[in-house]
Amino acid sequence: MYAPAPQRAGTDPWVERAACRDTDPETFFPSAGRSGDHDPEAPAKRVCARCPVSRDCLREALRHEESTGIWGGLNVRERRELLRIAASLGAADPELDALLTDDRLRLRPQQRERPAYVWFLRHHGWGPRRIAGALGMTCRQVEQAWELAEFASLCTRGPTSRAERPPRPRGPRARVAGTDSGPAS
Repeated sequence: MYAPAPQRAGTDPWVERAACRDTDPETFFPSAGRSGDHDPEAPAKRVCARCPVSRDCLREALRHEESTGIWGGLNVRERRELLRIAASLGAADPELDALLTDDRLRLRPQQRERPAYVWFLRHHGWGPRRIAGALGMTCRQVEQAWELAEFASLCTRGPTSRAERPPRPRGPRARVAGTDSGPAS
């Protein structure tokens, strides 16, 4: 086990409650070629799954464009997908506008479009059953898309321009030697 990182000036209070405080930092920066593990990310994701502040950690990683490691239970690819979903929420789509005026229309959104479509329709007062019928989805698929859209929205709220971003505090984990130090300033 590793000693907890000392409290740093400017570090968010959630860092003190992070489940990863006493975990080897290398756990969260697995090398692709590690032998013995079928999924080298699994140990880190298990720690994140039981962490009471994983959403804060994920929000921090998204805010600071972390390009390596597991943060808030998501790897880089998963964080990019979450950002893509968040960016698509509320985007104008002529098909959806037409659906609002004529709910007899039926759309068949691709899997990647579903969270944004469901988000749009829910924010226009449509219920899950009505959305399911209009989009050719089951009610369970509508709920899953809604949960994903809500999660993307919640995790990406906050300052968006570099000028609005707070200083970059480090979380409880130190960077692993030899990894990318993040985006250039």
